[in-house]
Amino acid sequence: MFQRKDVNTLDINTEKIDTIIGKNTTIEGNIKSQGAMRIDGNVTGKIEVQGSIIIGESSKIEADIKADNISVSGEITGNLTINNQVQITSTGKVYGDIEVQNLIIDEGAIFDGNCKMNKKINNSADNQPKKKDNK
Repeated sequence: MFQRKDVNTLDINTEKIDTIIGKNTTIEGNIKSQGAMRIDGNVTGKIEVQGSIIIGESSKIEADIKADNISVSGEITGNLTINNQVQITSTGKVYGDIEVQNLIIDEGAIFDGNCKMNKKINNSADNQPKKKDNK
């Protein structure tokens, strides 16, 4: 009855990861970074990345996260504010609200929260509403 569609999965070049937090690492505090990041350990605090984040299967995150893209295979408790795409893989768990443009949830994943889907924002002058003349 239902057939699985081939969907675009999040494509992050793992050779260009700038920051790696290993599975035996625990961080308490805020993280700000530019470029791709992979987290396999535990983080408590706040994460803000200008780039993409990969959350590995062994990770446990208690943080609000802001990023361009995120792929979740571990567990996140916190809100996600993502510019482009969220992918929750079959082993991924997200407990919190998501604000994103595109959302992919694989079979077997857990998502407990609300989702707000945003349209792509184009800041060009051509797409701005025209002002009325008040004469």
